Amino acid sequence: MNISSYAYENTRRIVYGEGATFVPVCAKCGRYVKADATIRVSEATGLLGEPNCTCKRCGRSHMLLEGFI
Repeated sequence: MNISSYAYENTRRIVYGEGATFVPVCAKCGRYVKADATIRVSEATGLLGEPNCTCKRCGRSHMLLEGFI
């Protein structure tokens, strides 16, 4: 499934610490998710590839990264 953040233009966003902005939607199935309270970031590599939300259908998953503000 090819999910784009443009499809969720008028949806709220989740912003973490230094401005990492996510659309609270499962990257696998497109359903709205429960976002984690925090995410882990490495100074050397940036965002770590860890799951950052929980989807009722897929379990632990990733939200759509929109970018940094």
